[in-house]
Amino acid sequence: MHYPVQELYSIQDPGNVLSQSGKNFLSIELSPGGFSYCILDTDRFKYTLLESFSMEPIKDARLIGNLLESFAHNRRFLSSFYQRITVSYASPKVTLVPANLFTFTGKNQFVDFNMYPETDVEVKVDKLNNLQAFAVYPFPLALLRKINFLFPGSRIRHHASCLIENVLYLLRYGGVQANLVLHIKPDHFEILVFEEGVFKFYNSFNYQTWDDFFYYLFFVLENLGLDAEKLDTMIVGEVNISSEFYKKIRLYVKSVFFGPRSELYKYCDGFDNIPHHYYFNLLNLNSCG
Repeated sequence: MHYPVQELYSIQDPGNVLSQSGKNFLSIELSPGGFSYCILDTDRFKYTLLESFSMEPIKDARLIGNLLESFAHNRRFLSSFYQRITVSYASPKVTLVPANLFTFTGKNQFVDFNMYPETDVEVKVDKLNNLQAFAVYPFPLALLRKINFLFPGSRIRHHASCLIENVLYLLRYGGVQANLVLHIKPDHFEILVFEEGVFKFYNSFNYQTWDDFFYYLFFVLENLGLDAEKLDTMIVGEVNISSEFYKKIRLYVKSVFFGPRSELYKYCDGFDNIPHHYYFNLLNLNSCG
């Protein structure tokens, strides 16, 4: 079955994408509704390429793997040699476990406690140093085999791990203050709630319309006893200042601002064409341990 794919962005440093020393990092972000990747030249500590594509959401992990293979065969930079490759997978299925309660021998039980037991998955674990916790999640075996075949030795990370760790770093050391953080993608979004810089809540929701989005958002705030008008809200992800969402949320919350791009890295000139809060997870994936 053919799934139409739309190119959203293609940015690259002309003729100078890969470091001649071979010290390049490849970051890949997979989700049911899209695929993005970027390249970091570690000699210059500079992002030299970013490409992003959208598609109708696909639930079958095998089909996502097949699309990934098609991209790998047709985009020349995906078949180059990299010193490190990291793949992030977006899924609502993740359990956060405090470090003092976690055991690797019990990782399957942590997953089964929060969701229906699944077959044809491998339970994977990410360590969240800033949160002092572990993210435990089922990863589809069919997709995992495809990733290991196409990108041997790659690191696998859940998108929630990268998001939480980098938002916590930004709040603690980046001079940013926020009670509510919204990470918005075309087919899903994440809500993070903080109290005086302390992490209190995380959840992920799929949505189709902005009405869906606001239903989930205010359902969460109501259940947490939070008043939207008293929250400082940071937005990261692919939503722009002229969107219907931004106009609506300005009506409900105290203050709204877009998250900054990480100052740990440099960026080639083409990145000036996209807002700084776009691709927050992808561009911070290298900072996720």
